[in-house]
Amino acid sequence: MKYRRIVLNEPHASVEGLYDDRLSGWQIDNRFINDVVNHLTDWHTDYLFHGFRHKDVKAVRFPFSRFIVDAERLWDDPLEAEGQGIIYLHFDGYKRDLPQQHEARLLQLWKGHQHRLKNNLCEGALLIDCHSFPEDKGDVDICLGYNEDWSKPSRELLDFTVNLFDIHGYSVGINNPYSNSEAPECPFGYQSMMLEVNKRVYLEKRSLYLKTHCDKKKSVNELFSQLLRTLVNRT
Repeated sequence: MKYRRIVLNEPHASVEGLYDDRLSGWQIDNRFINDVVNHLTDWHTDYLFHGFRHKDVKAVRFPFSRFIVDAERLWDDPLEAEGQGIIYLHFDGYKRDLPQQHEARLLQLWKGHQHRLKNNLCEGALLIDCHSFPEDKGDVDICLGYNEDWSKPSRELLDFTVNLFDIHGYSVGINNPYSNSEAPECPFGYQSMMLEVNKRVYLEKRSLYLKTHCDKKKSVNELFSQLLRTLVNRT
């Protein structure tokens, strides 16, 4: 169960661009920031998954907020009909005033992220789709997701990942509360697995600060490091 390369996809970890008039278009108030942006940004996932450094572990982090461009939406995504495709235009009662001529530039940001992912992937790689989710979206500590297609991870990997968190006291949901995993089409085979962490596990209550201690045997950061160390090809 070794992979030639591990690619960490981090599409929702940033809040950049919201106050940039060339990118944003949102009517920003305290509710939008606190109840929408802060609630749905994957805070510190770029820290949680970076405990283990290796030449064959690559991170691809999208540098802008998902409310600027959702780097993980599909082209012609079904959520386009709700104004929540690659470029969100409506969200939780907020409407985005974005000049149409700006949309082409924003779509280039999406294409750039997809291009970087593809450039880092290779035959025999594993893409780990790195996310977190708010406590009100699900009861489990860890959500493990995958696609039922060519990119589905091996049963050995799925069982190992579930057992790793389970033996350390973390509850795991399979494709629950979220399902599927990012898997851009490439001319070679690789696997893709989504890992989502409940924010209650690693954030202080009602804050965006990392917990200074963990009531489990090992922190999720340590367990992600252990997972990567086990999976990466050391040859």
